[in-house]
Amino acid sequence: MFERGGDDPSALTIYRPVSLRGFRDGGSLSDRILIVALWLATIAAGIGLGLASIVYEWSGVPLHFGGTDVYVTIYPPLVFAAFWVLWFGFWWGFLPAYLSTLALALYSGMPVGWSLIFAFADPVGLAVFAIAYRAIPVPHDLRSLNAVLFFVLLSFVGGVFGSTGSFIWITTSNVGAQQVLPIWQGWWLGAFLQNLAIVAPALALLGPAVMRWRSTRWAGAGHADVTARHTLGGAALILGGVLLFLYLSVRLNIDAFETPSASGAATLVESTRAIYWVMTVIIVFASYFGYQLFTQWMTSVTRSTEELSAANARLAEQTEALTAALDSERVAHEQLKAAQAHLVQAEKMASLGSLVAGVAHEINTPLGIALTATSHLGDETVKLEKLSGEAKLRKVDFERYVGIARETTGLVQSHIARAAGLVQSFKQLASDQVADDRRRFRLREWLEDLATGLKPAWRKAGHVMSIDCPDGIEIDGYPGALAQVLTNLVMNSLDHGFGEGQTGNLLVTVSTPDPRTVEVVYTDDGRGIAADCRAKVFDPFFTTKRSSGNTGLGLHIVFNLVTARLGGWIELDGAARAGVRFVVRFPRVAPQPAPQPVEADSAA
Repeated sequence: MFERGGDDPSALTIYRPVSLRGFRDGGSLSDRILIVALWLATIAAGIGLGLASIVYEWSGVPLHFGGTDVYVTIYPPLVFAAFWVLWFGFWWGFLPAYLSTLALALYSGMPVGWSLIFAFADPVGLAVFAIAYRAIPVPHDLRSLNAVLFFVLLSFVGGVFGSTGSFIWITTSNVGAQQVLPIWQGWWLGAFLQNLAIVAPALALLGPAVMRWRSTRWAGAGHADVTARHTLGGAALILGGVLLFLYLSVRLNIDAFETPSASGAATLVESTRAIYWVMTVIIVFASYFGYQLFTQWMTSVTRSTEELSAANARLAEQTEALTAALDSERVAHEQLKAAQAHLVQAEKMASLGSLVAGVAHEINTPLGIALTATSHLGDETVKLEKLSGEAKLRKVDFERYVGIARETTGLVQSHIARAAGLVQSFKQLASDQVADDRRRFRLREWLEDLATGLKPAWRKAGHVMSIDCPDGIEIDGYPGALAQVLTNLVMNSLDHGFGEGQTGNLLVTVSTPDPRTVEVVYTDDGRGIAADCRAKVFDPFFTTKRSSGNTGLGLHIVFNLVTARLGGWIELDGAARAGVRFVVRFPRVAPQPAPQPVEADSAA
């Protein structure tokens, strides 16, 4: 199977053949039927085209180059078999190649025994690809220069090895001496050129898509990993097959030409024997040299594997240390979040306490006036009752009493209504600041209630607070968070923006830059913020009045509420001017809070 390697495309083209058991266990039934049907179709097409190469004389076709003849054999079955070998494994390509060559030999009149041996020639050439790609993990999608050069080399070696069967064909078919070169050269050169002209482009264009498709059907359905024993054994079989073909070719030549009266034949026999032994020495030397290269490669691979294992071990240690650090950081982050939540709640309660004191003072005024008025009305009532009991009640006394009662009643009603309004506004403000529920509310009415609730704080110092908000703006969000934001901004102005005895104006201006967004601009005309402090106003625990008991958390909490709870942003206008200007922008529909992870029951 072609092993998958993450996002690396070349990992899909590292050679791993599909075994019969892997093919049976992987893919759907329709996939298996499709592959078997294509395989049988290529066998049939290979046999038919192999016979056509004999009928239409596609063997040893001469090509003329500058006065020199080069011979090429066109043999399509090798193309089909090459695709099966590269995409599914050697045995998938062996049968189409073997059966096509066997049918060709029998059709040409070659004896059955020799035909059975001769048919192994093309599979020997294909085995070169299988063994080489299993031994050296070079991708065969031909997307790199190394992959192309490796494929060209294998095509040449495989063509030459496969052409050794041509000697059996030449002898058993009784062709003339002039046909020896065309048949042998055409065999290996034709196989070589077919690979370059047909197989290579198909591998480059279709190979990655075919292998991605195959990896989804037969993932993990491959043979075991390649070992030196398997690779060397396969190489030995290839070389043994080549030597066998050479030996049988020499034996056939000896049987055909070794006669007592033919001195030329004797010379040919001796020459053939010499060629055989020279070829044998060359092949043995090449085998030894290849073995040395392979051993060196395996040593390098083993060393690389050991280095990789050591690196993996170091990586595992680093990962473990990093995991521990992340766990520690997570615990610290959770503790910080808990502390922050506690500070936010404490800040809310502190501002709420200030509001309670201010509202209590503010309510005392209308209640005191109402109490004085009702006491005065009570005194007049006693006087009227005494005059009535002594029968001294005059019309003028009664009319005077009625006027006092009317005036007192009106005074009491107006001041009681004022106190009730203060209580209602404060109740809403307190509910919003303490609770954190999501609801729909009209922004203008809500801001007016907020200003009324904050009135004791800003009115006491002689300031004026104004609201400029269009009608009809409806918010689906968290009024408690917004109340805390504006309350902290107002209190920040009262604490830092004005000197002793100085009065000023506080203004909240609302606009809608687009239908889904609300922009709230808060300004005061106080003394402003020093240039060196402007960049740090949202930092936690930053304050210029720590000696007065300020914690420096007010604007930090404002920043967190706007960005995390309201889903918006806030900035301090950087222009140098008197007073301050905070711009808050947030969506009309607040984002849904992120789901909290479900934790195990600690009581379990």
